[in-house]
Amino acid sequence: MLALLHFVGDEDGAYELVSKLVDQLAPGSYLVLSHVTGDFNPEGAAQAAAMYKARGLTLRPRSRDELAAFFDGMEFVEPGVSLTAEWHPELGEPVPVPGDEPIPGWAGVARKP
Repeated sequence: MLALLHFVGDEDGAYELVSKLVDQLAPGSYLVLSHVTGDFNPEGAAQAAAMYKARGLTLRPRSRDELAAFFDGMEFVEPGVSLTAEWHPELGEPVPVPGDEPIPGWAGVARKP
């Protein structure tokens, strides 16, 4: 369900959906989210959203702050919300990607108190 947040617009209750899920989690549980962003290429993100819309679908890229808002009331695990490729890269094998631009996505993990 949460893997699809980039397809749920704010007007359709994306934040409320996550809040209801977190409410059902036991204290000490973790919420893990990653999300596509337009922070690095707003024009490209707008084009992608328009292509989805032309097909009757929603694509809602979110900024770093917008993704962080999904974790309201939770305790971030370091490094908080960061680029997906930079979220503990030491835990896996590096995957080379073409170009110098960052992969356009944010990731975060937080613990429910």
